[in-house]
Amino acid sequence: AGNDTQENVALSTLNEIQQFAIKEMGIPLIFGRDVIHGHNIVSPIPLAMAASFNTDLIKRNYSNIKLEAMNDGIHWAFTPMLDVSRDPRWGRVIESPGEDPYVGERFATAVVEGIQGDDLSNHDNIAACVKHFAAYGGAEAGRDYNTVEISERVLRQYYLPAYKACIDAGATSIMPAFNSLNGVPCVANKWLMNDVL
Repeated sequence: AGNDTQENVALSTLNEIQQFAIKEMGIPLIFGRDVIHGHNIVSPIPLAMAASFNTDLIKRNYSNIKLEAMNDGIHWAFTPMLDVSRDPRWGRVIESPGEDPYVGERFATAVVEGIQGDDLSNHDNIAACVKHFAAYGGAEAGRDYNTVEISERVLRQYYLPAYKACIDAGATSIMPAFNSLNGVPCVANKWLMNDVL
């Protein structure tokens, strides 16, 4: 009962903030949250889910995560995290589907379908935000936020397929990576954000 009370207070607070924003600015707010592998109930880490090779189970799991988040007033889920991770020193390996592009594509599609459903205008679905575009998992020496230096062929062959799978599945948004890619910060990389994306 205590947890239900906390959830009701949190949802009530979000509703108050929303009403204030609409009244004062005339613009509704979008509440987003990281739901990498759970919201209230924690699921197995994405690396383990991807290793199951069970896309139906992954999709159902993310559908349940979506319902929990949605019931707490969340409209936008910062998931899936699709960074190809091949350096075990990188601290975010567990959040990714691993090192294989095909497994990443299958995982990506299942997560987007689970979070967004078939129709995003349906109030039982929330928006997915695919992250981190692109090559964040290729940080030099496994150091988080470090620079990434890779060829375009490697980028397209290994790092980009899962993002394309998400777009093909209807993902509504993409979060730029925090790193620089071949000397240019991803968030300001015109080639990456305009041409490739």
